[in-house]
Amino acid sequence: MATAAVVYESITGVTERFGEAIGEHLRSRGVEATVISIGDCDPATLDAHDLVLIGCWTSGLFVVGQHPDREWVAFTRMIPTLRHPRVGLFTTYRLATGSMFRRMRRALEPTGAAVTLELKSRDGRLAEGHRADLDAWLAAAGIGGEGRTPGR
Repeated sequence: MATAAVVYESITGVTERFGEAIGEHLRSRGVEATVISIGDCDPATLDAHDLVLIGCWTSGLFVVGQHPDREWVAFTRMIPTLRHPRVGLFTTYRLATGSMFRRMRRALEPTGAAVTLELKSRDGRLAEGHRADLDAWLAAAGIGGEGRTPGR
């Protein structure tokens, strides 16, 4: 069975709710998904998963200068090189995400992660479009409804 770590940083609970919804959808597709806050996650364990999704809320002024919060960036600096997992990013926002994903990808560069999925939600709900994107991401990894593990 394929495994996933859905790791989030949340202040108001919106990003946590989005992460939980992502985890629930992955489980409905046969993936063993663990949803955990960055404060409770050991970054060294992430490479043991087939899929890693890392998210936080969008910080910044109005529609410019969006960036991940400091705690999220500090967490990413502790992640060792990721040799196997497919990596996705998710964020929640009030007005716009702007440069958020670019900055998140930049923070993950030292891990060697090739980000292949980006999800964003204003209210923390997993919309049908998100479900379709997740399903396509799983299919590209060779993981279907039967919970097959991708070849490594």
